[in-house]
Amino acid sequence: MNTVTTPKTEMGAVKKIGEAIVTDNLDKIIQDVADAKQDLEKAKEAFAMAEATFLATGIGEANLSDGRKVTVVQSTVRDINPDIVKDNVSRGVWQRITSAVVNTKAFDLEVEGGRIDQEVVDLAVTVKDRKPSVRVK
Repeated sequence: MNTVTTPKTEMGAVKKIGEAIVTDNLDKIIQDVADAKQDLEKAKEAFAMAEATFLATGIGEANLSDGRKVTVVQSTVRDINPDIVKDNVSRGVWQRITSAVVNTKAFDLEVEGGRIDQEVVDLAVTVKDRKPSVRVK
């Protein structure tokens, strides 16, 4: 039985190779991102114009020969006036249908003003990283 060993490399060497590969392709990567963003904006504009034209026809639904279906979706949003509700329901109902939320700007002002201890901040605040995105201007 023959044993084959591979040379041991340090992580630094692997990282440098990876960086070299990225550097070689960096201009292409940047160009691809910028071009894709530009294409997306053009597609959004084209869709908005096509959508407006389709909506103007008054047709609610249409089937294409390739099997796709175009349908007008009409949604609604409720706006509830809290003052009217609060004035016309019992306190118990009001408490059950509402919830207190922390206003982050006001919270930060209170922390800066020294009215909320750092101990409380450390216990109450969790910072979460968001998914990174690329902005092209």
